[in-house]
Amino acid sequence: MSHRCWRISGLLLAALVCAALALLPTPTWAGPEADDPSAVGEKAEAEADEDKKEEKEEEKKPKVPEPEITFSAEGVTIHAVNVYAHRLFTRLAEQTDLQLVVDDAIKDRKVTVHLTNKSPEEIVNYVVGAYGFSCGCVGGIYMISEGIPRKPSSYLLSDIKSIPTQYVQANSAKGLLPVFLQDHVKVNYEQNAVVLSAPSDVLEKFEQDIHQFDIPAAQIMLEILVVEFTDWDAAQRDLAVRWQSAGRGAEWGTLDLPEDNPFLPERAMGELMLRGVAELPNEFRAHLKALISARRAKVRAAPRIATVSGRWASFFVGIQRYLRQPIETEWGDTTNYIDAGVRLRVRPWTGDGREIICSIKPEVSTLSALDPVTGLPEKITRTADTMVRVRDGQTIVIGGLRQEEERTVRAKVPLLGDLPLVGSLFRSHDTFLARTDLVIFITPRVLSLTGHLPAEEEQQLRDRYLEVE
Repeated sequence: MSHRCWRISGLLLAALVCAALALLPTPTWAGPEADDPSAVGEKAEAEADEDKKEEKEEEKKPKVPEPEITFSAEGVTIHAVNVYAHRLFTRLAEQTDLQLVVDDAIKDRKVTVHLTNKSPEEIVNYVVGAYGFSCGCVGGIYMISEGIPRKPSSYLLSDIKSIPTQYVQANSAKGLLPVFLQDHVKVNYEQNAVVLSAPSDVLEKFEQDIHQFDIPAAQIMLEILVVEFTDWDAAQRDLAVRWQSAGRGAEWGTLDLPEDNPFLPERAMGELMLRGVAELPNEFRAHLKALISARRAKVRAAPRIATVSGRWASFFVGIQRYLRQPIETEWGDTTNYIDAGVRLRVRPWTGDGREIICSIKPEVSTLSALDPVTGLPEKITRTADTMVRVRDGQTIVIGGLRQEEERTVRAKVPLLGDLPLVGSLFRSHDTFLARTDLVIFITPRVLSLTGHLPAEEEQQLRDRYLEVE
């Protein structure tokens, strides 16, 4: 009996112990910091600081502006300052039930708009037109994209157009367009046309701009007269030239003569300068013809050259001396001749047809004997570079190369002059100094669109040239 009671009491004790253990709190493992209360506090403070820092950064971020949209009986009023374009269109569509699709290509574009009492469609058209977007309506849905197609999405809303130019080279026409548009314009050289892919309204403005400057440029006829005078100072009085600048002009680009070489003949002296602007009298040609008859003047060239305003015109009269061995020029080419004479390049401009600006580059050159070392002839050149403004029909006078040459004339009695010893008695030689002035007269005239002067003036000009010849 006693043994059984002991067993029961043992079971009761074990049950009481299990119940007491169940009531105790279960310990939680937190690592080494569980034994250090200060570490737990520091961690909590760090987490709090991190939360505050994130809140401050959120506050510092600029808030994206939203458009202000209000409604009234008259229509929709919208006010937006520096608002993203896609946000403005999206908000407008949300509040007006407008069916609208916006391309991601314009998501970085910002707009500023203030419109009062407009319909939603009018607002879309105003913004699209003001900022160069592209807008198309397909099945009642507005599709908005960038104005110049850079992606297939915007290309689908665009057209392509080729505009030929009649009076301006296509490459030059491209350079006259706005800078932002030039990278998108292509040149069709075979058809002399410019090509652009853009919305229809942009293409319409593009074509209008091209037609504004694709107009015929003025044609200018240059009447050039190159005359060699034995005494230009005296000839001025005989020709009755009326100077507009009192005959005073400046000298440009004249090169000094090289030093004398005992192995070469004596060089000619000279200078090339702008003498001024003159009015040639009606009797100028008659006086010139009289000087030619008296052997005091000689016409070296009398060309007439027509060119377009802004383009170079040139002519050359002289000689070419061919070389035994080709030489290399400064441009990297090879040539087997050297030319010398009178070369003139003129570039005239005119805007109103009454005044003409001329860029003039004359060159006068002469060849001497062959150099004993190189075997090549030496070339003496006079150049000038100037720009002159004259009225239509006025004459630019360039005082050309003034030369002084010493010439010797030998004569002898036939047969007797060839006898030895006594032959010198029947021979003679005279030495004299010859002086000549080369003068260039340039008279620019503005022609009609058909390239003609008035019929009466053309006939007078034709008669003048026939008289000089």
